Amino acid sequence: MFAGMAPQAIAERLRSEAATYYANVVQIAHVTSRDNAFDYFWRLRNDANSWTDPNANYIRTDEGRRAFAAMSELDFSLASQLIARSYQPMGSIRGLGETLIKSSTDGTMQPVALYVPTQYSPSKPAQLVVFLHGSNQPESNLVALPIISRLAEETNTIVVAPYGRNADDFKGTESDVYDALAAADAAFAIEPGHQYLAGYSMGGFSVYSVAPLKPSDWNAVLSVAGALVQRKAARATSTMHNLRIYIVTGSADGLVPTLWPQLTASYLRDAGFRVSFYSQQNGTHDLRSLTAALPQAWDDMERGAVNLPWNLPSGGGLPVANP
Repeated sequence: MFAGMAPQAIAERLRSEAATYYANVVQIAHVTSRDNAFDYFWRLRNDANSWTDPNANYIRTDEGRRAFAAMSELDFSLASQLIARSYQPMGSIRGLGETLIKSSTDGTMQPVALYVPTQYSPSKPAQLVVFLHGSNQPESNLVALPIISRLAEETNTIVVAPYGRNADDFKGTESDVYDALAAADAAFAIEPGHQYLAGYSMGGFSVYSVAPLKPSDWNAVLSVAGALVQRKAARATSTMHNLRIYIVTGSADGLVPTLWPQLTASYLRDAGFRVSFYSQQNGTHDLRSLTAALPQAWDDMERGAVNLPWNLPSGGGLPVANP
């Protein structure tokens, strides 16, 4: 929708939609909850402001501009569906898309962003990754990243990103993750044995609390720029033994120290888990910097390959809490 449009024109389109959304926000709050209703309004406003912000360097490159345009389109689509009270069928999405699904706990409509390979066909089952986003990052931002769409296309993988409702560590919104999984399983043909839970940053911490709720629903877990913390260790190690675990970090991550994923990998290895560890040389906390480590981990996860990290030292313990 925004391809080829000038930044100012995109900003005006987003602000116009935000005004329409605001005029309907009371009714929308009954649909998506009072706590969430203004969140989606501010997404539109913030997107619009970024398009005209001279200091927004992340949209000054071609790839950055395409990614931000894709995210803005997803946010626009979410608002439009809530205004119309009409939601896109998940199974109709190809490429990037956004829809809303009904919460099994409170009956509200909750956002889910997707990337569905453009050549997906029910006659050729796809792999499925449910991907948890980071803190202060909407689901639309995660799925719009080019590294995600490339991985999805290259590996015939459907990527489903539920929204954590601004919850810390997905606490209290775990059911939304499983609602998104159930909706994807109903909408698409998924290859048996190829259903994975992944998470980035906050989501990379959250996989260790979300997966233990229903470990049999997953074949493997991927934690990117995240770690297992002490308070989750007992439950995770008692429930996740049948899951392969893949851990990705950047050696120059300034937010989640690379030591934390290393400690997680060695702890799980010593506990008898099938764990693999990947470190991107000079990689940062930015998912886009993990250009070699993430694709390798993704590919190994979907092939079922395990590379135990024997080079990591033992006995370091686990981090105490999320940063």
